[in-house]
Amino acid sequence: MPAGVSVERQEVHIAIYSVRLAYVFKSATRQTLHFSFAMPAMPVDAGEDLAALDENSKAAGLAADTQPANYLRLSVSVNGRKPTLAGRGRALLEGKDVTRRLQDAGVPLLSGPDGEPMWRQLPPEKQAGLEADGLMSGDSAQWSYQADFTWDTVLALGETRVEVSYAPVFRYWSDINLDLFPEMAADGSATRAYCIDRAVRRAFLSGKPRYELYTVTHLAPPDGWRGPARLYRLVVDKGAPTDLVAFCPQDAKKISPTRFEWTARNHTPGGETGVMFFARPDAASSSERKPP
Repeated sequence: MPAGVSVERQEVHIAIYSVRLAYVFKSATRQTLHFSFAMPAMPVDAGEDLAALDENSKAAGLAADTQPANYLRLSVSVNGRKPTLAGRGRALLEGKDVTRRLQDAGVPLLSGPDGEPMWRQLPPEKQAGLEADGLMSGDSAQWSYQADFTWDTVLALGETRVEVSYAPVFRYWSDINLDLFPEMAADGSATRAYCIDRAVRRAFLSGKPRYELYTVTHLAPPDGWRGPARLYRLVVDKGAPTDLVAFCPQDAKKISPTRFEWTARNHTPGGETGVMFFARPDAASSSERKPP
């Protein structure tokens, strides 16, 4: 953090369909801070429903580098007012930026729902070149798209509250065989990553009732504006009383039928916070977990 600025309070609220962050900064002088928020990568292939673009999705897909798509519905407010968001979008292939390669070929970084993806309409020689570069397989795009947003915040003398919310890309654990699920073993990778305890493991592996697994990972914002916080508060909402949840640290306290809380002082969170949701797919449970 810059000199004279401290994080008085940091709150992180995580649910299956939403992540909400709140920061209270205290500044000894009036100054401007530059914030950046890198949204998690969104896979893109030939499926038109994978890109959340505006009405003119063809133009938006071509301009998605300088006018990034807000596919996770990122929202920012500073003391209740929304700042102007800037940023850029990038096409990535195995971590390498391939934005310029696609633009030179006249290929939009994203394809929306108003027609066939443009890369299917390219001349055969261009499609062959993209396939040779590993950017296409058949008629499916192989790159991923990531949007990075930035904004400036003026910190007044005293406290300034910055709130950030977005709809996370959750991972759905499918095709799980209850008889062979080593990730859930006492020393399994999922158990270690999400601090799964015996009661949750036993309930899931019993198969009665049946649970669907979702994981949400919140990546801490870069550039050091994540702490240390004088007071840090993590709240996880499992969505329905009949659902289960697992996350670290294990000593979080239950504060309502669906919410858990963990607090600490002078705390700097790590690079990510992962939560595993065990959701019952019955009507009563799923209706309480509808996205906002």
